[in-house]
Amino acid sequence: MNYLGKDYDNLILVDVVCRAVPSPLIFRKYVEYQEQKMSAKVENVRFRDKQYGYKYSTMNVITDRNQGNYHQGVESDPWLRAFFSNICDRPSCHECRFRSRYRVSDFTIWDCFNVGRFSKELDNDKGATRVLVHTAKGQTVFNEICADLNYVEVAPDAIVSTAKEMQESPTANDRRESFFEDANLLDGKALFEKYFPDTFRVKVEHAIRLICYKLGIYSVMKKLFVRVTHKY
Repeated sequence: MNYLGKDYDNLILVDVVCRAVPSPLIFRKYVEYQEQKMSAKVENVRFRDKQYGYKYSTMNVITDRNQGNYHQGVESDPWLRAFFSNICDRPSCHECRFRSRYRVSDFTIWDCFNVGRFSKELDNDKGATRVLVHTAKGQTVFNEICADLNYVEVAPDAIVSTAKEMQESPTANDRRESFFEDANLLDGKALFEKYFPDTFRVKVEHAIRLICYKLGIYSVMKKLFVRVTHKY
């Protein structure tokens, strides 16, 4: 509002909770890596593809040859492995000044990975979104659209307390500096094979995830994993 000078009835402000923003350079290296590995031209990349459901979302790389049949998750895809290791985040993400519960927007929205804690009905492996309403305008808008939504009302403290990404910045990977030095020297295939090699352990974990998915027990195993490790 400071920039616009006044409020506008038809202006609705929505902010999105962000874990971190990865480097565009590293994404270009990832595309190069995939083209070198597949000997094909990458035509499209889909993030968080739901081939195996919401709880095991994957990267989907589509080339001019592969019919879009590349689906690899956080345990095996080098881009996801890099991102979640905090090795390719922008420096500003490690000291983000916007991480707080209270915002100046009308709404704050972000993924609800642990929706099963709040609603069995919404825990259907199709995905759910947290929504925080901050203003009277936001509440008015929500009241107007809620009839078209499947939602449950949850105490704000409960929603926020399980969302580390809303209040804490990620810690930079100790190898980040050397990773970017190599990114400026190596091609995509050499870079990712050096830092995120496709080891036997990686192959085994990927196979286990697919077996659990095909047996219909992935959700159960994922909940057990979260309970033991407190990770999502």
